[in-house]
Amino acid sequence: MNTWVEQLARLIEAGERAVLVTVAAARGSTPRAAGARMIVSATTCHGTIGGGQLELRAIAVARQLLADGARSPSLVRFPLGASVGQCCGGVMQLAFEPVGAGQCDWLAAARAYAATARPWGRIVDLTGDRPAVRVFGEHPEAELADARELERARSLLAGRADDAALLASTPARGADALLDVSLPPELQVVLFGAGHVGRALAELFGRLPMQVRWVDPREEEFPAVVAPNIEVRCTDVPEAEVRAAPADAVFLVLTHSHALDFDLVRAILDRGDFRCCGLIGSQSKRTSFEQRLRARGYGEQAIARLNCPIGTPGLGGKEPEVIAVAIAAEVLQLRGASFAARPALRDCAA
Repeated sequence: MNTWVEQLARLIEAGERAVLVTVAAARGSTPRAAGARMIVSATTCHGTIGGGQLELRAIAVARQLLADGARSPSLVRFPLGASVGQCCGGVMQLAFEPVGAGQCDWLAAARAYAATARPWGRIVDLTGDRPAVRVFGEHPEAELADARELERARSLLAGRADDAALLASTPARGADALLDVSLPPELQVVLFGAGHVGRALAELFGRLPMQVRWVDPREEEFPAVVAPNIEVRCTDVPEAEVRAAPADAVFLVLTHSHALDFDLVRAILDRGDFRCCGLIGSQSKRTSFEQRLRARGYGEQAIARLNCPIGTPGLGGKEPEVIAVAIAAEVLQLRGASFAARPALRDCAA
């Protein structure tokens, strides 16, 4: 994944300084929740904390810190009413962290954790004279001695709350702090097919919060460059990618061959522990696949889990890009809708 950590590290490696802006707390109606991030350098910005006047002011604050050569983090409160000029009406507190070559130690540790695709986090002292950042993995006990803070960290790492929280100073830690976690993308997508719709869909997915494995036996059909959150798999045995996929994955079958589509659908239904088995096609294709699945012993419960035709209805047009938008919209609706792992639903008695 091209995470914020990688973006920040590349700037530092290129000799630039930057400010990491994090939504530390949000109350009431706000454009982003706690944990949203933006990286501001002297000339560029990566990410967003909500846009509008809030973001313009945050960029101005960050660039003033860069111009002043600031090294210590700070916390700024932004009411989103008349003072900022946004109609949301809530209140946001933003943490501003100047980052330069002196922060390479924690960045290296953060990159190592991020590469594991597992939850990890940071504790940033906000009121000390020097920036102090500690990085931890799924077991934060070594960095958090206070029981309440430890429980808060575990809740964030488990995805049961926003991605950041403000911590008041304690005797064990004599400064207010930002508890900031990074979670891997919830949606793990396996996309079969690099035809017109597959390519349009991969272009869309490259801009969305998900991890994608893109599978096709035809190497020449893949573009030369893909987004960092997309992993290309050129293989003559795409069914093996079904078996290798993580539990709760979203499978999208859009290949150039009806025969291959059918084999992939069977392999997916046999797994049973998927979030979605989506198949491109028409209602007549679905009817044909239902008949063939019944002939091979699949029960109605398993067949009902075949989502065909995949794509949010109501978007007129058969252009590949329109179809891709419809599929992407339906996939995004699957967030928070995970299924528990279950045995295969094939009716072997038949």
